[in-house]
Amino acid sequence: MHKEYEVKLAASKKMLERIEKIPKLPNWNIKGKKVKHLVTHYFDTEKFDLLYNNIAYRLREEDGKKFVTLKSNGILRNNIYIRDEFEKPLENGEDVTEPNFLNKHFPQILKITKGTALKEVLITDNNRHILELWKDKSIVEAALDSLYFVRGKRKTAFNEIELELKEGTEEDLLECASFFRLKFHLALSGASKYEIGLKSFNLIPLL
Repeated sequence: MHKEYEVKLAASKKMLERIEKIPKLPNWNIKGKKVKHLVTHYFDTEKFDLLYNNIAYRLREEDGKKFVTLKSNGILRNNIYIRDEFEKPLENGEDVTEPNFLNKHFPQILKITKGTALKEVLITDNNRHILELWKDKSIVEAALDSLYFVRGKRKTAFNEIELELKEGTEEDLLECASFFRLKFHLALSGASKYEIGLKSFNLIPLL
């Protein structure tokens, strides 16, 4: 289990392409760029019991590997989302919705669902372009996400930037986020991808 410190910013696909080409940032060095293709499967009950208990449960496919993750919605402090996250690599093709698997690795899910079966409710298909930003002893990963929410044969496009603090202080993350917001006129994006995806298909109320 670890804590994730993250600022989320709304951006168009053209803006993501523009940002990826920037040669440098004030006070920050761009020390690495890479691209990942992430396919993420979200599971919940028919009534979205996990969502309404502030939990997202997902299986992510990345570079031929699979990881199952339990993530809380956490708290919002100074525009930083602080979330608890537990991630487990999958090795043997386990069924991540099966009660024995949940009881062994994620018993809190069974406590919430009270035996109600989990099903796949959403997929995200994400082309993620990553900028690794360094300043002194701080590292911020800027994930430029251009993705589709997928449900059956339906899909909806979505774009955003996730700035995640890998090393350093919350103040450094806020400084980095402030540069992006002011330089590129970006607004804060509040909800998780899971919640936004469900809303895009009118599966939960728009709040």
